[in-house]
Amino acid sequence: MTPAPDGRSLIPTGSGVIDAEHGAILDLLSVMTAGGPVGLAELTALRHEVAEHFATETAEMAVLTADRRERHEHAHRSYLAGIDALLDTAGRGDPVTVDDANRLMLWFIVHSNTADTELVEAGRRAGDEPPMITMDDWLDGLDEADRDALLS
Repeated sequence: MTPAPDGRSLIPTGSGVIDAEHGAILDLLSVMTAGGPVGLAELTALRHEVAEHFATETAEMAVLTADRRERHEHAHRSYLAGIDALLDTAGRGDPVTVDDANRLMLWFIVHSNTADTELVEAGRRAGDEPPMITMDDWLDGLDEADRDALLS
């Protein structure tokens, strides 16, 4: 489990490539949510990393049903649109806040720990990946605050 600096957890999916890309994105988001700069340079770097990561995942999505693949891709498009909106805000000289960065971080963690682990699991079932963490193991790995947050 890769802990975010603020205690949130990013669960390994079991895919070395996807997990490495998740780590790079988490690093960028962690700086932003820790009060680091959230401006054009940071958002541009984030958008680049996220777009590259989503391209990696798109190549792996052939194992998903068409409906599930469309929902996953829609989630990606929406997240990129959110980053683009913040890029527009920063480009106008308006502030992008830590709250904005926290929303990006929250979406990323939830998506990575759910949809992306599902994607890797589907690949594993198709014989493309080695076994990965189960949902029970994932839930067991959460601390009490994370479990409470999921249940609320």
